[in-house]
Order: sequence, then structure tokens, then C-alpha cells
Amino acid sequence: MNKIIFNQKLINFFKKIKEAILNNGFSRYIVDTIAPTFRFFSFILKNINKIYFFLIKRVNLKKILPYTVIIALVIFTAFVPEIFKSTADKRKIINNQTEEYTTNDPSIDQMLKKSFLTSDTKKLGLDFQQVVSIINLFEKSGYNLEKVREGEPVANFFLAKFPEGISELDNIEQRKRIFIQILLPIVLSENEKIIADRRKLIAIMNRKSFKKDSDWLNEKFQQYKVKNNSVKELLVKMDIIPPSLAIAQAAYESGWGTSRFAIEGNALFGQWGWKENKGMVPENRGEDEKHEVSKFNQIRYAVSAYKNNLNTHPFYEEFRTERAKQRSGRLSGSISGIKLIKYVHKYSIKGDDYVLGLKKIIEQNSLQDFDKANLLVKRSGSI
Repeated sequence: MNKIIFNQKLINFFKKIKEAILNNGFSRYIVDTIAPTFRFFSFILKNINKIYFFLIKRVNLKKILPYTVIIALVIFTAFVPEIFKSTADKRKIINNQTEEYTTNDPSIDQMLKKSFLTSDTKKLGLDFQQVVSIINLFEKSGYNLEKVREGEPVANFFLAKFPEGISELDNIEQRKRIFIQILLPIVLSENEKIIADRRKLIAIMNRKSFKKDSDWLNEKFQQYKVKNNSVKELLVKMDIIPPSLAIAQAAYESGWGTSRFAIEGNALFGQWGWKENKGMVPENRGEDEKHEVSKFNQIRYAVSAYKNNLNTHPFYEEFRTERAKQRSGRLSGSISGIKLIKYVHKYSIKGDDYVLGLKKIIEQNSLQDFDKANLLVKRSGSI
């Protein structure tokens, strides 16, 4: 009977080892399962004299040996594969988490994945691991806001969403810094798209013949809600939003990326929508109200929608007119966020108090330093 039990346990033991290796790889199995066993035997060897004295002098080893082997195999078969499975499952969760923070650059993504698995963060909760890993990634790559303020280009990091653990950072300055580091490259990238379109539009206007580019112009007329196909009106609307203003409004509306709407739906700018079940319902919404807070799959989409709002909505016509005066024919580097904030007072029902809040955020955090920032020109093979 003992022999039958022993054989069955042995079969189950090797079966579980086979499944573990197929699912997670032999090398990982060795590290997570066999290594602890070697550490156990190391302990036995160090204390061999004490163990020998106990087994030989006080216990009849010959009588209990068969039972000891069976019990040991049962324990080993029952618990070790489960421990290994738990470790493997945690790795799968971390892999899923890193996929949400993809930067669309394989080399950067690999750095981020390694950062998630460092020994420094393995004892932290997964939410906090996210933010610590991204901080480590920025540090290792040399992405530093102080250097950006001094004129260095901004690294090409385009994260899909904010890490949920950002609210767990006790240091408010660190929380603000990572918020800016995540948002700034995306704001600059969206501005570059607008500048590219603006260059093309100016070239078309200089040719004074629109037939060749009529399809592109019609698309832009529709995108910017231009009446009567006026290229002059399109030129006024087709322009950048200063990074200082975009970051300040996102910080104000999302609590520096910590609000429920920011975490659940990348809703950084508090934009409303009226299509049912398409957004997130505010907790304090009245029974007779129908609005929802718009949600986005990526931060980039939220930034794009925000810029489109300021560039097309009738509320911000004064904003666009003042921006055009600042532009004075130049393509970039001449738009000041601090000078434009008073023209976005209709963005919030708080009106002038909202403007004062934005002014305070910009000045206290020196966000105007980023109005002349540029993205790093990415070369082939670089990070």
C-alpha cells in the first residue's frame, strides 16, 4: 500500500514539474523552485552533527525513514509547485501592468519591464511599483526637468496612462515632477503635429492655389470647425497650446493626476460629454443632469481632445485672437501661457478664481520654463 501511494505521489510530482516548465520555462523553474531546495540542504549540512545525534541517539531512524520520505514528498508535491505558480502569476500581472505603460519604443519598454522586476520594488504593492518603476526609468535615461529648463530637449516618453500609485507618493514635489515628466512629452508631440500642419497651410496660402490640396483643406476645415472655408480663420485656429497652460489646466482639473477620473479614464482636463454610458458619472451629479466626464484610452487622446476644444469652441475665440497676436508670423517659441490664461476663464464655472488658480500653478512651479521646450530629435537606433 505504501509503495502504491509513493508511486502515485512520484508521478504527480513529475507531472507538476513538467507543467510548470512548459508554462514558465525551465530556467525560471530552476530559480524559483530548485534554488530554495538547495538553500534547505545547505542548512542541513551546516547542522549535520546536531541532526545526526538527534536521529541516531534519540530516534529509531530505521523505523521512521520510509514514513519520513513519503511525508516529505507529499509536502514537496503539494506546496512547492503552488509557491512557484504564485510567483509565475505575479509575473503575469506585472507583464500586464507594463503593457499599460508602453512607450511605443521597444528599448524603452524593456527598461521599464526590468524596472518593474527589480529587487527594490518587489515588496511593494503593484500600484506603487508602477510609479517607482517609472521614476527609476526616467532617472536611468537621464530625463531631468532641471536639464530641460536649461535648454536640453525633452525625452521621447509617451506613456499611455498615469500610474495609479502616483497618489501614494508622500512628497508632493516628487508627485508634481513625475506628473510633468509624463505629460510634457505628449503635449510637445501634439504641438509638433499642429506645427507641421501649420507649415503646410502657410505653404498652400503662399501658392495662392488651393486645388491641389483641396482634400486636405476640407479635412482641416471640418476638424477645426471653420466656416465658409476661410484659410485665414483656419490659420488662427490651427496653432499650439503652450505647455505651461496645458500642464497647469491638467494639474488643476486632475489634482496632479490623482483624481478618480484621471486614473480610471485619463480624464486630465475635466471635459464633459452628453452621450449616455460613454464617460464617467460624477458622484455629485444631480438627478436631472445628464453630463458625464469624457474618458480616453490614452493620455495622448485626452491632450488631443483638449487642444481641439480650445482651438474650436466659441468660448475661446478671444484666446485664439490673443494667441495670433503673440504669434506674429513665427511658427513656435513665441506663445506665452501666462499671458493667455485670462482668456480661458470660461473653461470653469469658477471664472476669475479659476484663472487665479492657474496663474498660481504656473508661477509656483515655474511652468513657463517649458513653453520653449522641444522634443529630442529621435535618431535611428536611439532610445
